Amino acid sequence: MTEFRYLRGAVYIFENPEANRVKVGMTINNVVDRLGDVNDKWLERKVTCQICGVRLVVNRGLVPQHVLSGRNCRGGNELPLEKDVALAELRLENMKNLLSELSGSEKGSATRQIKTLAKRIGLYRHWEQTVGVWQLNTAFYTECAEQVELLSHEILAERLDKNAPFGEVFCCSVSEATEAVETVLSQLGLLHSAKKETQ
Repeated sequence: MTEFRYLRGAVYIFENPEANRVKVGMTINNVVDRLGDVNDKWLERKVTCQICGVRLVVNRGLVPQHVLSGRNCRGGNELPLEKDVALAELRLENMKNLLSELSGSEKGSATRQIKTLAKRIGLYRHWEQTVGVWQLNTAFYTECAEQVELLSHEILAERLDKNAPFGEVFCCSVSEATEAVETVLSQLGLLHSAKKETQ
């Protein structure tokens, strides 16, 4: 059973009409700021380092220099994962080769890193240019925003866009997403206390 933090926040529904997608997420911060971050990622103004996976604002088409564990990350001044996976594939191969030399918690940690990197490479290997921009459609301000978001995702699970560059993106209509959120709010007894704002 999932244990939830009882956070007051917003469960938002962003829509991208051109891409025919919706994003259902939550934030305890400003929804408009979250929308800006989503568009930065979608429009590749914020890109992913091939080595460490951190997202940074693009610099002349390259990942800017940054620090990883106290050292300059080798992914700095290189193409981001959105444009190339060669450096990430080389790192993955090197990590796999070193795995047999590790044991205990080091091996467990390395195994998790390998799985994460392999998943990230798979996501970007056949990456296609995104279309459209995201806009805010609806926000529900409520108690237990994290729980509402996660349970809404369960309702929409079959519609998840597994090729999206970030999570919580669904191939469904805004009305389907709204219905999922309202169903969860109703099940939790929060529908009447939630404040709904539409754009």
